[in-house]
Amino acid sequence: MANPLYGQNKNDDALDLVNSSNGDVLQIASNPAVSGSYELIADAANDTTISALACGKEYYFGTTTGAVGASDGDSAFTLQLPVPKGAGEKIKVTCLTAAAYAKLLGISNASPAAVTMTYIVYEAGAVVETATTAAGVDGTANTMIKLAASHFKLGDVYECISTSASHWLVKIHGGNGLIAAGDIVVDPGNAGGYID
Repeated sequence: MANPLYGQNKNDDALDLVNSSNGDVLQIASNPAVSGSYELIADAANDTTISALACGKEYYFGTTTGAVGASDGDSAFTLQLPVPKGAGEKIKVTCLTAAAYAKLLGISNASPAAVTMTYIVYEAGAVVETATTAAGVDGTANTMIKLAASHFKLGDVYECISTSASHWLVKIHGGNGLIAAGDIVVDPGNAGGYID
């Protein structure tokens, strides 16, 4: 299920998060440290929600309130990349939590049987690890990218660039020295499309 909690900063005084499942609106104060046009992926309070991303967007995630440096919601995140139309499409995702996030982060895609992803992890500018997912079925083939719990926080940036209509390059720029070889792997995830 796609994450119903999104808000868009239009440089106004507050950021509105609309929960489309029940119509609730949460208002979150803008933070001058995060500016420009972006979307916030709010904590869904469960480990099974899939947050569908769109090309050309910038996203922030990882806190319960949306404030930079706030605490996490203790829920796993699965970020789902769309099927690219061709090469050159981009998505940027930044983590907001001040402390290392205590749950898993998964990156999947909307068509695992047809689209693969290659990740490259950098820490202090040096390559830590790289691997490519398999084409196949979630829950069976290694179709997802899985980052272990407590290995991402504020300062980490995920750049997703399509290299074709069937491949994403995911560049993970670790800013905290938290990711070592083996902390990130290709993984089948759950048959429901989320990381576990």
